[in-house]
Formats: sequence, structure tokens, C-alpha cells
Amino acid sequence: MVLPPTAARAAPPSDVKPVRVVVLVDESGSLKEQDVRRERAAAQLIALSELSPQSQVAVLGFGSSNGPGQSAVDIVCPLTGVETVQDRESLNPCVEKLRLRGAAEGNDTDHAAALVQALKIMSEPDDQQRAKIVFLLTDGVLDVGDSPQYGPDARTRNRTAEAQIKQSLGDAKKDQVQIWPLGFGAADKAALDTFAAGGWTKPCGDQKTATPTARVVANSADVERSLLEAFAYARCAGIEESVTDSLDSGATIDLHVNIPIIATDGSIVVVKRDPRVKVAYFDPEGDQVPKQGEMKESAFQAAGEAGPVESLRIRNPLPGRWRVQLTSPPQVSRQDVSATVVWQGALRAWITLDNPRPARGARVDVRLGLQTRSGEITDPAALEGLRFSARMSGDGFEEQPVELGDSGQGADRTRGDGVASGQIVIPATATGALSFVGEVSGPGVAGDVRPYATRIAVATEPLRASVQLPPAVVEPGGEITGVIGITNDAGPTQLDLRLVDVPGTVSLSAQRVQAPSGTSEQRFALRVGPGAGASRVSGSVQVLGPAGQPVGGGFVDVEVRPPTPLWQRALWALLIILLILAAALVVWWVKRQKERRIADPSELTLHLFDRPGEPYVSRLQAPLGGGPEFTFEIGEGHLIPTHRTGYAVRRGQGRAVLVRDPSGRELEPLFPGRPIALPGGMFLGVDDRRAGGGDNGQAAYGSPRPQPAEPNQSRTQRPMPGDDLL
Repeated sequence: MVLPPTAARAAPPSDVKPVRVVVLVDESGSLKEQDVRRERAAAQLIALSELSPQSQVAVLGFGSSNGPGQSAVDIVCPLTGVETVQDRESLNPCVEKLRLRGAAEGNDTDHAAALVQALKIMSEPDDQQRAKIVFLLTDGVLDVGDSPQYGPDARTRNRTAEAQIKQSLGDAKKDQVQIWPLGFGAADKAALDTFAAGGWTKPCGDQKTATPTARVVANSADVERSLLEAFAYARCAGIEESVTDSLDSGATIDLHVNIPIIATDGSIVVVKRDPRVKVAYFDPEGDQVPKQGEMKESAFQAAGEAGPVESLRIRNPLPGRWRVQLTSPPQVSRQDVSATVVWQGALRAWITLDNPRPARGARVDVRLGLQTRSGEITDPAALEGLRFSARMSGDGFEEQPVELGDSGQGADRTRGDGVASGQIVIPATATGALSFVGEVSGPGVAGDVRPYATRIAVATEPLRASVQLPPAVVEPGGEITGVIGITNDAGPTQLDLRLVDVPGTVSLSAQRVQAPSGTSEQRFALRVGPGAGASRVSGSVQVLGPAGQPVGGGFVDVEVRPPTPLWQRALWALLIILLILAAALVVWWVKRQKERRIADPSELTLHLFDRPGEPYVSRLQAPLGGGPEFTFEIGEGHLIPTHRTGYAVRRGQGRAVLVRDPSGRELEPLFPGRPIALPGGMFLGVDDRRAGGGDNGQAAYGSPRPQPAEPNQSRTQRPMPGDDLL
């Protein structure tokens, strides 16, 4: 039987990788009391900042063994788990045992013995395969001149110890033990660099920040920041900017820190210095979170509340801006306080192909994505700094890289969706086994390497299939229909369907389809569970032959969107109705304006005649803005405008002008140049500038009849009212 390709998302995302930490604390007389206090604070920071409950921490103090009853190394805190609050709290009192040694205790500096003891602890059985980290807090000055176990004299003793250190560093490199030196006092930076470079230097692949580096600190603030950075980088974690402020006696202040969206685990480390200072934590939604327990799918565990350093470890933290509130009692003096977020993304990669059983010379689409415990990551800002890579290897050819991108071009479907895609051609020399490996790495994340194993398809494969499942948007409880194209050159059989790299909230409508001889199509459905949240679902559908071998497949690209709330749908419906009403109102207004423009009589001019063909005796132009109809009377042979009494004139169809007499009877339609008879024996004509008639009464009807002058009256006397109006 041919084994099917390995599934990339068969198991849930892992926790952050646990670590085994040994803190070596220099207690020699070359340091000062304040340096030892800083060392104690540094050891507490490490114990309280650890992200994984499966991690272990040991603290060792060292000086020298110069005579009977002395020991170069004291196991101050034996290897202790940090799973519970009690575990983490138990490290505080034992760390307080670190001291500045006197001459009777052996107060020289024996790095050789300290490293041997640290490596011995690292070699203890470990069923968790924890990463191994040694923090060396010292001034870096080796001094075993008074330690007889190294030789007969001081010079020989120091050379012997140096040789032992060199051998221990070689063992550390071989056993992949990191060494992170932190220098105090008059630290020897060159010696510290030797320790850093001597152990394992690639704990996080090619991440430069994760390369062990020696640091020399000058004050307490430097100790805290330097150690937290070293701690974060050593375990491939991320660290945000530290926020520092002064807390007055009896006052309350807020420090704001950020937890990125890519973080699956984090610790908010608060240096409050005085144990009496109280700390409260508020999530990005403004709610105070518990110090122990669960809330909003997050789990919380605080430790160190009774000490100078306190931390809140959070599993599945809400991303965004957190508020850390510190309150000082009145009797506590003013002091500097700080808050820092150490975080890690416990990520799992998935890799899939569009053709799970490609032939030689076939072009294959490769897709590589990423998810946290809560789902896939699609935010481009969250993915910034991460590196997606893939490679192909197999029988008959050398390993080849697969160029991946998230640009929306070529094999990549959608730009910036968090899925990197690429194409590669199967070499013509490929003969059997075929393997693809996808890898995601970057600062602050527990990178993942994901394999995909298959075999080259033989040219005479009797069964071939392809899956067509177009990208879709669906609500929880919905489904998407796909089509399987099957070519079967053998007898009728059955094919199995399988989802690869698809979360458990999505399922197939059928696990098996029929494959008759010849060419056929079978339909299936991809169902999204009713409890699925908003997310993008990627992966593939594979078609397996009778022997379990892949014979075809296709990508899954589904966006799950929760149903629109009823109130929102009602709001959209109301908005659509309002838009329809607004559009109808605009149409009505435009139509109304057109009708008013068509009916507007202002370009009509009436003429009154005794008989047709003679000069008119009176002239009246329709008023502007008077509406679609205007009225007039005839008095003493003149046209006199009125307000809704007498004759009424309005436009009709075409060039016709309709006239209604004072009794309401419609008269014969009036056309330009064709006067009609009025009931009183006179005649009424009309000019229409819109229809091409004259605009001064002369085009159709000539000049007005001359009016006789009254005695002793000038011919320029103003006419009677209503005569020659306008």
C-alpha cells in the first residue's frame, strides 16, 4: 500500500517550546553587595517571566573552593518546574539565599566548576526535549589561584581552569546549550564574549537577535532590560518596549504595554521594587482580568505579588494595548516602576499541493500558511518579519527551493491573505518518492517545519481525478459545492475523500464517491459547522484511490463570515428603502420640472382684433412664474390680466393653445397666426416664441391699430391700462 501524504494540520497547534534554564550567579568577592542584589533581582526576573508551564529553572551561586568545608558551587534553587503559582513563588525565597561570600566561604571566581555543574543539570533526563539555556551573571574574571584542585600553584591552577572552561564550552556546543553572559561590576567583556561564542549559537536558526551575546550592565534599570532581552531572545521569543515611570507615595499610575496579535503566550513583567505596591491588569477591551483563572478564552497566572517583581502569565492573550495599574500605599517612598511584555507565538505551519500525486514534468502549485491556537493569521502587519520558505526533494534529483510569495500574482490567489504560494515543475528525472517541506520562522515565533510526502505519478495511472472548489464566502452552518472530475481507465471502483490542513469546524458531505469506468463527474459539499467563527479556511481536498494512494485534489479557499445581526439587516433594509424613495423623489422632481417647463405659458403673447387681418387693438404677454395657466378679461376693447377670473389660457398638445371662456366652456384651440372668434364678437390670436412666432407681435399680426389722441394731449401719452402691456 502507498502511504498517503502527511497532513500538516492534523494535530492542534503546539504550546510554546519549554526550556531548561540554569542561572549561574557570581558570589565572589570581586563584586560589590549592590551587584549581588542586582543578580538576585535578575534571577527572579527569569523565574517569573518564563512562558511555558513545562519549563524548568535552577539557580546556582558560585565562588571558589579554597579549603576544607568549602564548595565552589551552591545549588541555591534545585531544578524546579514553573507550572503552578506555588512552583514559581518557591523560587523567590531560595533566590534570596544568594550572597556575597566571605574569604572563609571561598570568595574567588571559579567559572569552570560553575559550568560543569550547569552542564550536569542540563544532562539530566528530559522527556520534553526542552531548549537548554545558561545565564551567567558574573564580572567575567576567572580567579582560582587559591583552589588546590587545579594544580600546585596559582599560574597552573588558572591555566587548568581555563582548559576546563574550553572543554565545557565545547560540550555545551555539542549538546546545544546556549550561554548568555551578563556582566556586573568591572566586567571583563572579552571573557564574557568567549562564554557567549563558546556554546550553542543558533537556537532560532538564522535569527540574528537570538545569537547569544555578552552584555555589561551599569545600573539596575539596565539589569532588568538586558536580562529580559537576553531571556526573550534565548527562547526565540519577542519582547516589547519597556515602559517606565515614577510612582509617588500614595499615588496610582497606569503603564500601557502592547501584546501583538501573533502572540499566543505572554508575560507582563512588572518591576515594582517594593512588595507593598499593588498591581492590576486591564485588557484591550477595558476589563480587569483575574490574576488566577480564565476569562474570554484566556488563562491567567500571576506570581511574585509579595516580591519586588511581579508577572502575569497569559495563555491566548487578547492582542492590543493593555493597561497595567500600579497603586502605592502612602508609607512607600517614591520609586521608578516598569512594565515589559515578553511574548511568543506558538505557531503551526501547514503546506498543501494542488496535485497530491504529480507526474514528471507537471507544474505544481504549493501553498504554505500559518495559524495560532485561535485560527489562521491573515493580517499582513502581524506577518511582517516572518519568513515563509519551501523546498522540494525526491528520488532522482537534487533538492530545489520553491519560490513563495503572497503578492496575489502567479500561483498566489489573494494578495496579503497570509498564505504564501508558489509554482515548481517536477523534474523529468524524478523516479519515486517526492517530498515538500515548508518552514515558517521569524523573531518572536516558535517556527514550524511541515513536511508533505508523496510519490511521482506513473504515466499509465488508471485513475486520475481533479477537484474544482472555487473560492467562496459562507456563513457558519452553510456549505460550498464542489465537483470532482474523474478519469477511470479500469473497472468501476470507489474513491475516498479527505480534508488536509483544514480545521475541524469544516467537514465533507461524503467520505466516498463512485468512480465508474470512463470519464465522469461527482459532486460533493464542503460544510461549515454552525459553531465556526469568522476565519479564512485553507487547505485541500484529496481524492484517494482504492489502495489509499492520492489520485487528485484541489485547494480549499473559504472565508467564513458570521451571519449579519437582525438589527443590522433591518438597518440595511431601511437604508435601501430610503435610497429607493430618494431616487423616486428625484425622478418625480425631474418629471415635474419637465412638465412645468412644457406647460410654461410665459412665451405666449395674446392679440385682440376687431376682425382678422386688421391691426390688433390690444396685446397681452403671459406673466413669468404664474403657473401653467393665466387669466384675463376684456374690458373696453382691451386685454386686462386678472387673478383666476375671466378667460383662462394654457398650453395644449403640440402648438395648440387652449382657451376657456368665463363660463368654463372650452373654445376652439388657438394656433399662432390663426385667430379664433370670442363670444363678444372680437377675435383672439396668439404668438408663441417657442413655436417660432414673433416676439413683438409683428411677425404674425403686424402693427397695432393707432390710437386717436385726446385734445391737447401728446401722442406720447401712456396707453390705457392693459394696452400694450410689457
